[in-house]
Amino acid sequence: MQDSYYPSGHVSMASSLGNIGNILYEQEKYNDALDFHQRALTTIEKHTPFDYSSIAFYMNNIGIILCAQEKHDEALDYHRRALDMQEKYCPSYQGDIANNFNYIGNVLIAQEKYVEALKSYQLALEIQKNYYRNDHMNMTITLNNIGKTFQEQRKVDESIEYYEKTLEIQKKYYPSGSITIANTINRIGHFLYKEHKYDAAIYYYRRALSMQENLYLDDYIEISHTLSFIGNTLYEQKKYDEALQVHHKALAIQQKHHEFPYVDIANTLSRIGDILDWQKKYDEAIEFYQQALTVREKFDTTNHVGIANCIKNIANILTDQGKYEEAIEFQQRALTIQEEKYSSCHEEIATSLMHIGDIHFDQRKYNLAVDYYRRALVILEKCYPSGHVDIGKCQACLGITLYKQAKYDEAFDFCQRAITIYEQYYPSGHVNLANCQGFIGNILSDQGKYDEALDFYHQALTFYKNDPLNHSNTVTCLNNIARTLKDQGQYDEAVDFQQQALTMLKSNTPNDQFKIAINLKEIAVT
Repeated sequence: MQDSYYPSGHVSMASSLGNIGNILYEQEKYNDALDFHQRALTTIEKHTPFDYSSIAFYMNNIGIILCAQEKHDEALDYHRRALDMQEKYCPSYQGDIANNFNYIGNVLIAQEKYVEALKSYQLALEIQKNYYRNDHMNMTITLNNIGKTFQEQRKVDESIEYYEKTLEIQKKYYPSGSITIANTINRIGHFLYKEHKYDAAIYYYRRALSMQENLYLDDYIEISHTLSFIGNTLYEQKKYDEALQVHHKALAIQQKHHEFPYVDIANTLSRIGDILDWQKKYDEAIEFYQQALTVREKFDTTNHVGIANCIKNIANILTDQGKYEEAIEFQQRALTIQEEKYSSCHEEIATSLMHIGDIHFDQRKYNLAVDYYRRALVILEKCYPSGHVDIGKCQACLGITLYKQAKYDEAFDFCQRAITIYEQYYPSGHVNLANCQGFIGNILSDQGKYDEALDFYHQALTFYKNDPLNHSNTVTCLNNIARTLKDQGQYDEAVDFQQQALTMLKSNTPNDQFKIAINLKEIAVT
């Protein structure tokens, strides 16, 4: 209408163009949004060239869109041009200038330039402290940004300090609590969760939950989100029964408000499945995964990743149950979805191929396993030409499978290549590296290269002994050393290592009488 009424354009059109641009931005249609904001800027510059505040406003909007498109240098250029204009022509608009420093900081954060971002945010905060006589809600945006910057730098105490400052201001404006305050509290919980500080995370999540329950007379969907956060944290703490209870509460709320949160329902069903899987309640776990899959296939049809993950979860449990043919069927379904969704070079496709290879390995169908592992390796090497730890895992799987086929030279080569990668990514050692060293020991021992085998076994043993959670691997490694020494005719030394293995078994798994009996028998016949 305005186009026909003002064929030569009019300043009032800028607002309409900007509003349309904002809607498109929220829809993540960034190219279209950019076009409308640029038209708005052109309109302002043409009809009111001295309205510097409005010109700066639209420049900043363009910068925000460019940042969302990851065109960071262009975004910075627009924000800095806007800042120069504000400081030169609108020096009294200190609130807008502070906002501009925040915009610049946001782009720098996206570029992982945390020190520069922090300086920009602190400049914004200093301006706001001088501009607003008392604490102002606008300051919470800057305080949050500073907290986020420290969070990205893994500076826990500094980050929480600024988030708490945000809360102090928010509480002044909302003494009885608010959604905004609850969201800030949850944000602190998320940070602590990522840092594996689970007790502290739950403390903040429960604070947020208490506030939400006081704010809403009826169960509300946001309460279910916070319950899910608590459930996820309890899961990480291996408090499975508590986690299950909390997730069921979240699910009840989500199903009550089923008119819109189908994705939430699917996620919660999957989390319950995860817990039941860890509890080895496989049939129940599959039931919940199937429910999650049904919801996704009906209401979340475009979420190919979520659908494929549900299918893979079912496949993994079927594998644990020894239902290999069914497991392969589900893995193949997931693989088909991934191959349709992604290009031929995608790590998720490689992961599915690896899983299918694992199932064939468990079935002792080693030729098929090798075929799938090789296909996965080709993809991983294309995806990560500079190397990646997943390449090492795939090479190790190939090495172990070839060892089972008594193809010792090929097996040795793949395990050695895996070790090279593991040493690059785990310079301080890792269980995957130690396991690979142990397998090379097995290869060399079977080839009668006993001294070389012992060298690799001892390398693996050094790591296992320093990791208290690896007592099972330690026992295996000690017995492998004993077996190799026995093959060399060094019986006294062999018995010494067998005794070490027996002591560890009695100490860590005293109820596993079967393994203890086997170890005693081995000592007796040495």
